[in-house]
Amino acid sequence: MQQNAFVFQRGIERETLRVDPKGHISQTPHPAGLGSALTHKAITTDYSEALLEFITSVKTDKKALLQELDELHRYSFSKMDNEMFWAGSMPSVLPEQEQIPIAQYGNSHIGRLKTIYRHGLWHRYGRKMQTIAGLHYNWSLTEDFWQQWAMVNGKLGDLTPFKTEEYFGLIRNFRRHSWLLLYLFGSSPAADRSFLDEPSDELALLGNDTLYNPYATSLRMSDLGYSNQAQAELFVCFNSLETYAKTLSEAIQQPYPAYESIGLKEGDDYKQLNTSILQIENEYYSDIRPKRVAYSGEKPLHALRYRGVEYIEVRCMDVNPFQPLGIDETAINFLDLFLLWCLVQDSPMISPEECEQLQRNTEAVAIGGRDPELTLTLKGETIAVPELAQNFVESICQFAKFIDQKNGTDCYARSCEAQMLKVQNPELTPSAQVLNAVREAGSYRQFTLAQSEAFANHFNDALRPDRLAPWQEETDLSVWRAKNIENSQQGSFDDFLTEYLRQ
Repeated sequence: MQQNAFVFQRGIERETLRVDPKGHISQTPHPAGLGSALTHKAITTDYSEALLEFITSVKTDKKALLQELDELHRYSFSKMDNEMFWAGSMPSVLPEQEQIPIAQYGNSHIGRLKTIYRHGLWHRYGRKMQTIAGLHYNWSLTEDFWQQWAMVNGKLGDLTPFKTEEYFGLIRNFRRHSWLLLYLFGSSPAADRSFLDEPSDELALLGNDTLYNPYATSLRMSDLGYSNQAQAELFVCFNSLETYAKTLSEAIQQPYPAYESIGLKEGDDYKQLNTSILQIENEYYSDIRPKRVAYSGEKPLHALRYRGVEYIEVRCMDVNPFQPLGIDETAINFLDLFLLWCLVQDSPMISPEECEQLQRNTEAVAIGGRDPELTLTLKGETIAVPELAQNFVESICQFAKFIDQKNGTDCYARSCEAQMLKVQNPELTPSAQVLNAVREAGSYRQFTLAQSEAFANHFNDALRPDRLAPWQEETDLSVWRAKNIENSQQGSFDDFLTEYLRQ
């Protein structure tokens, strides 16, 4: 493989709650100064009207990527009135469910669909679960890589099927080893007491208002975070695009009694898009997804089926509350290594039995990954997490030296060394550092509020006029696009929804 093969295309989606000076979730609409959440290319909302999502463009330059993410934060901060970005993945003190505002996207058919989908999530899982913030890492390889990798593997002709097959191989290995990312980067070992309506045997009380597990790495990724009984019964197979698409499509068609009991409508108002196990494929929660940029009005699964996998989306990364942007360059370097390693290693098909075991491994590390006695089962063998992590990181470190040599850098080896220190000393992991800081502050609420205030000072520095102008232009364009969609749409919403779900 030549030097130009190891160039990585990256994008980041960072979610963060808007909160008031006391850390309470914002009750205000999406700031008008941020344009339309429906059509803005870089600033939108996730589940809640208060849950901002920043989406960078695709970059090969890591510093440029983080610079763009920083600009999105600064621009948005300048348009908010006496509010801050919440620094953690788990929310602050939460109000009653009905006071958590659901995102609004206007009166167009597609805007209504997005809001109704979120109403469906509320009726199915409650609103509290949807206030959790994450960081998604979008990653792909260049055409130079694929041409060289295809030659190594003896593949000729159209590379689209080959790319799809290889990305699914990456995904299978990722699912086998993603527990390591929770150990190394998980940053949510604690949550505000208001997050859970009922006590949990997995969590203890710290002070009056903080729930925690002394060995947890990521409550966000545990069953206490994104929990879903209906989806637990799904076997979404990542062995091929065909089986993946078939399983998700069937889940979108298959009625689920508990959701049928909710009802589809109340009067003329939709309560959910349908009464199936999944309303749409995005409802299926996974720590990684195969992706393809969809056309306007096209379902993601339709785009994948007809044009193949374009990139993968890593969804298991917590927001790092010690970083203003929620992630730093060292983490990016290790993610690059980890993903490339997953792609080039042999990746056997995953059986239903292995799939269940991998889910148990992930849950075990999420809720108790720093427990020195914790063991995981891989390929039928039970191994202690410290030993398993050390062996795995050592393997990736050897890989890092090769990539650095090809690229004339040392950043990948340095990132590996930083992760090895965490393996050798769990107190250096973000989850341990967060827990220590929470204890020192007295509560999760106080710790994260202090971090949010510090970052507010950081983002208060205004953008230079030449950097402000492009974001203002995109904001204005987003408003125009949203109005254009509303003015040009035809037919009834019922017909639009039927056609959309039929894809």
